Amino acid sequence: MNIMPRYEVRYDESGEWIEISDLEFMNGLYKLYDRVTPAIKEMINGKELRTPDAFYRLKWQLKNPRMTKMDPNHASSI
Repeated sequence: MNIMPRYEVRYDESGEWIEISDLEFMNGLYKLYDRVTPAIKEMINGKELRTPDAFYRLKWQLKNPRMTKMDPNHASSI
């Protein structure tokens, strides 16, 4: 069974995670990066993506046994 990931965003360090659509997520990345594939690959491996405006992460509906466990204190700046 294939499960599509969902995306979440947080606008500050102490804010709550908010689920966003695929389009909102891609729109945010395209504004900053020419190539979004490396950023998405990092997120698939469990890292958060840090931009000047927000933090993004993947939220899987079901546990993915191949996905690296995410350290909630780790964020990647790409």
